[in-house]
Amino acid sequence: MTHTSSIDELTSENRLLRQKLQALENEKKAWRKTQFIANAADQLLTMIDRNYIYESVNQAYCRARGQRRDDLVGQSVADVWGKTQFEGIIKPKIDTCFAGNVTSSEDWFKFDGRELRCYQVTYNPYRDDSGQVTHAVVVTHDITARKHAEAGMMKANDRLERRVQQRTEELEQANDQLRNEVEERKRAEKALRDSEERYRSVSRDMPAMVCRFLPSGTLTFANLRFRSHFRLREDTLAGSNIYSFFSQADRQQMKKRLQNLNPDSPMVTYEQQTYNNAGETLWRQWTDRALFDERGLPMEYQSVSIDITEKKNVERKLHQAQKMEAIGTLAGGIAHDFNNLLMGIQGNVSLMYLDVRSGHPHYENLRSIEQLVDSGANLTRQLLGFARGGKYVVKPVNLNDVVAETAALFGRTRKAIRIHECYTPDVHMVSADRGQIEQVLINLYLNAWQAMSEKGDIYLSTQNITIDENFVKPFEVTYGDYVRISVTDTGKGIDPAISHRIFDPFFTTKEFGSGSGLGLASVFGIVKNHGGIVDFESHTGRGTTFSVYLPVSREADREPAPAPVGILKGPETILLVDDEPYILDVGTKMLKKMGYTVIRANCGEDAVRRFRGARQQIDLVILDMIMPDIGGGEVFDRLRSLRADIKVLLASGYSMGDAATIIERGCNGFIQKPFNMERLSHAIREVIDHGHHQPAI
Repeated sequence: MTHTSSIDELTSENRLLRQKLQALENEKKAWRKTQFIANAADQLLTMIDRNYIYESVNQAYCRARGQRRDDLVGQSVADVWGKTQFEGIIKPKIDTCFAGNVTSSEDWFKFDGRELRCYQVTYNPYRDDSGQVTHAVVVTHDITARKHAEAGMMKANDRLERRVQQRTEELEQANDQLRNEVEERKRAEKALRDSEERYRSVSRDMPAMVCRFLPSGTLTFANLRFRSHFRLREDTLAGSNIYSFFSQADRQQMKKRLQNLNPDSPMVTYEQQTYNNAGETLWRQWTDRALFDERGLPMEYQSVSIDITEKKNVERKLHQAQKMEAIGTLAGGIAHDFNNLLMGIQGNVSLMYLDVRSGHPHYENLRSIEQLVDSGANLTRQLLGFARGGKYVVKPVNLNDVVAETAALFGRTRKAIRIHECYTPDVHMVSADRGQIEQVLINLYLNAWQAMSEKGDIYLSTQNITIDENFVKPFEVTYGDYVRISVTDTGKGIDPAISHRIFDPFFTTKEFGSGSGLGLASVFGIVKNHGGIVDFESHTGRGTTFSVYLPVSREADREPAPAPVGILKGPETILLVDDEPYILDVGTKMLKKMGYTVIRANCGEDAVRRFRGARQQIDLVILDMIMPDIGGGEVFDRLRSLRADIKVLLASGYSMGDAATIIERGCNGFIQKPFNMERLSHAIREVIDHGHHQPAI
């Protein structure tokens, strides 16, 4: 062989090697795209071999566990998750996968040192060229909160490029070194092809919509979920443009977002509101990411989208509950002051009744005043209905009886409405204010009647139901056993545009002067203050169902007997405490008419001082809750420290719910302002004679 022919052979060999190197470079770019898809996804992706060893994990998985890839790859699943979770949850799913079946589940996991979270996990069998299942590809999606994609792809690309550059320099130094590098690249070539196929499988089966497209909008890839959502056939993918799937306004916003991406900020996440064919609101979260070339120009975009409608609905309900809490506090204060004024009027009317018979010229005027007081008290009940703690008489109640009686009453006045009833025979008892629950039902009946243009069908039902922790999360109540009341109408339904406001106080769709807007607000507040839930489902043109959930009572399953009538008298000494002078005056007169000796105190400190001087002579303290110096709770504690057996009856313009903590500390009873002499006399005798008082309106 001549020297010239040797050079030619080496030159030819060198050219062949460079061609192979270029082919490997092309494979490297394909691998980079595959890695880009896997590491940009919000889903947690892992590959597990038949020995239950992690062979590959993506960046999202590492972030979720708070560990490095090197700490996970090569480790057994049992060591990473612990034997209990592995044997009980993970291993059966992996074994099903190794049997050649795709399996999916939703499980609660707790990463080391992290909070308990719920994940949707899909196990996909991966087969080698011979068709044997060699790995389980696991796709995990966090469905408790949205995850933000983590950047990190660029660093991996930089490391890979430095390695390639280093090896290229080595190849140029010596042919022998180049041959070794080519052999190494051949092995890497197969690994890259295998890796690309694995990640294509992951992208195809993940529960999110995934697509890639050029700067012009032409789609280059779309997974099965994306194609199903947009009714796109795989054979028409190459000629499709992503912008054609969106409205003109959404299209412009999308282009603007993509134009703002740059190598330093290559990703953007946003939410999109849409509507389905039934007019229901849907929400999707999109994550768009750009892949740039060496000059910083976008080569391709990737979009990943997940459905967040359920999360947005939960957020809406939480916001509604918080808003109602704030408004309820204001309404409660107004109702308290108004009830104090009504108490002064009612007390004086009660005193005048003692000297006026039915034939007296002013008797009808007094009755008219008392009716107006009742109307005012009803208004404050509506306000306290959605104010904090708006419960009055709390007793065991059979909801079948309440629903049936209110339905019969409503049906007699609305004969054009057909009422259909279906009650669970063995419905559990609930602890509730029967009057307030009747108010809830009447408001729901009226709402249904108005929605049906005064003609149609109302379906009523009761059911014992157990609700779980997930269901009660947006409502801030405890899970367990409840009784559900359902009120369904065949009306026009609720406009989705206003559905988030229907429980707002003073919000109404009726003409000005035709409604107060307190009906559904009272429903919301009353049910909430009973520890329950009110929810609704509505379809435009097909009607609405309101569901009221009330917790099952732990008391005896029977309703107490009705109280006797008439004014009861007594000879005892009573300490009357109130910071309003007109209530002190009328209260003193009422008590003296009943035969009691009265000691007055105009504030909390005055009450403690007077009680200290006459503690053994005082048989009962009637105590106001809200006073400017010290509140009723502190006064109660100080009186009990002076004399442990003193009997105390709370009286307030607020409702019993606000007095609950004092009642729990041993207070003997509660009476709601305004009250007349008869109610006050019964409350006093129950506390003095029996040591406790069933609260009365």
